[in-house]
Amino acid sequence: MLRTARVGLRLTPAQRRRCFGLLVAAGDVWACVLDMNRWRRQRGLAPIINFQQLCRELHQAGPGAFGELNSVCAEGVLRRYSDAWFAAAKRRAEGDTSARFPRRKRRLMPVRFRYGSFAIDGQRLRLAVARGRPPLWVRGRRQHRPPQRGRTHHHQREESVPGGDHAPSSRTASPRCRTVPA
Repeated sequence: MLRTARVGLRLTPAQRRRCFGLLVAAGDVWACVLDMNRWRRQRGLAPIINFQQLCRELHQAGPGAFGELNSVCAEGVLRRYSDAWFAAAKRRAEGDTSARFPRRKRRLMPVRFRYGSFAIDGQRLRLAVARGRPPLWVRGRRQHRPPQRGRTHHHQREESVPGGDHAPSSRTASPRCRTVPA
């Protein structure tokens, strides 16, 4: 079962820098794969697109190659690249001439924290960082309360991003809302 949540965070300036550093490092992983495959194409070699091969290349780079981004989160970026490449190849094989392979670099890339790469302690959230780096503890924006009877309860089902956006306003009607019976 896959569960995702979008979490608003209260950050100190130092925590904000570190969280944005994670987003930039994930963008660096994406850009690195694009550059590597461009160099391989220029030399007449086949691109590396298989997830396992991409992971081997990542681990050959060594720890700390992408700042504070841990290997689990970097592997998530590699998985998304591989999936995007194979999806474009499948669309092209089906005759879709508008399908394009991943070529665009991104400064910021969303970071996904899988089970085991984060910990929740009350209002505090510990995000996984590269080995040898100090732990990154952040606080949630507000206390989450269980829904009260007869009130509208909002469900958010989006991915967790350090320094993420604010939660949607409770005034707007949303298909993610349900009314709890009184």
